[in-house]
Amino acid sequence: MATYYGSECITVSCAGHKTGAAYFRRGGRSLTYSSPSFNKGMRIAQKQAKNRGMRSRLATTKKSK
Repeated sequence: MATYYGSECITVSCAGHKTGAAYFRRGGRSLTYSSPSFNKGMRIAQKQAKNRGMRSRLATTKKSK
């Protein structure tokens, strides 16, 4: 299994984690119900930002149809 900053990924490339982290770094704040891997990536990036002194809040969005 591959890992992304200590979090185990389902896929070898950790695409969901990387995409979620990149989205957070660009200013995204919306978690999703449909991708737990994406959410984990966002939370990892949020923790890194918090360690640097940046405050952030994440919100959950409704499931897309």
